[in-house]
Amino acid sequence: MRASPLLRARLLSLLATLALAACNGGGDDTPVVQVPELSPGTYLVNAGTTEAPVLGRYFSGSDGSRLLVLHNSAEQAERLYRRSAADAVWTAVPAATADVSIALQSSFKQAQASAAPTLAGLAGRYVAQLAPDVWAQFSIAADGSLSAGSASTCKLSGRLDAKAGAGGLAVSLNASGCGSSVPASSQGFVLVDAEEQPARFRLLADDGRSLLDLRAFTE
Repeated sequence: MRASPLLRARLLSLLATLALAACNGGGDDTPVVQVPELSPGTYLVNAGTTEAPVLGRYFSGSDGSRLLVLHNSAEQAERLYRRSAADAVWTAVPAATADVSIALQSSFKQAQASAAPTLAGLAGRYVAQLAPDVWAQFSIAADGSLSAGSASTCKLSGRLDAKAGAGGLAVSLNASGCGSSVPASSQGFVLVDAEEQPARFRLLADDGRSLLDLRAFTE
């Protein structure tokens, strides 16, 4: 017995629905990133073990923004976990391919919190090293605009935002002539950290795949 046209149409609709559910897997496959909550402040942390430490810094803003930076042996950012606000999800850079749950073996809060940076307070000329024999010169104006120095081969430009982020300032950055490891366009934070002295501030930015980690010194 042949199915009626109406029955065939209903069967095709049901099969299409089942196929769509199978493709979607019935849920969201985006990896979940979990990082411990620390009260506002700046911390030295160990995300490894006593025998095999993975050292880094944890920046916690009063607005709920958070930034965990894990270092390599040269104390440069190797992995980064960030959250823009209390109700936002954590993001891993480089992007996580599976669920991540960070456990801190230890966390030591900086005894005296650094004063929150301001646009006017950071106005000036700076130099930062990107790699051996590779330096970038740039200036920050009182309105937050960041401009490359004329003598610098690596051109950094962008803008700092007065809006706080992880206890620092948000920054949007563009780069050219800085090498393939530096993202052409990135978002991140300018952080004043007493542990980084004599550097005036630390600039941490990413494009979701690659990291830029600079210590800026007053020129």
